[in-house]
Amino acid sequence: MKTTGYGLREAIKFHKLRSDEAAASFDGTLKAFADDTKDSPQTVVTRYLAAEACIARLQTAQAEYNLSVPVTVEGVTITLSEAIKRIGGLGRAEKMWRSVSNPKKDRYSSPYEDSRDPTRETAKPTITTTEALALSSSTAKRASRLRAAIATANTVEVDIKDL
Repeated sequence: MKTTGYGLREAIKFHKLRSDEAAASFDGTLKAFADDTKDSPQTVVTRYLAAEACIARLQTAQAEYNLSVPVTVEGVTITLSEAIKRIGGLGRAEKMWRSVSNPKKDRYSSPYEDSRDPTRETAKPTITTTEALALSSSTAKRASRLRAAIATANTVEVDIKDL
């Protein structure tokens, strides 16, 4: 069956909702009055396991999809799977640089936290705010290019067997 990354993602979301609904209704099936017409716990668990089996198949297909679709960013071709794994690191690196260019002030910290006793030697910054801002910006641009490539790659139709 031909599908896209977005199609797989939406199918997984649908079955996750089915799974969550069945799991949430389980406790209510454990007790019933004589005139109640409820699903049995066995029926609910069967529904839950069916949804979980669908999720497992779809996630396996998603992994196959992510490994089969190439992504080219900055002249380098990698799999969609690797691109997805790299985006988190770029986001965290951007946040690191941004924290240098716009540090949070802690109102409880000592004004002498960058100095050592007894001589009051002051620690000097190893990078300027301007340099950190430039590095944050360049990292954000790299992450943006990678996100765009991931979005484009998720529109590619791939034939997944046994889906």
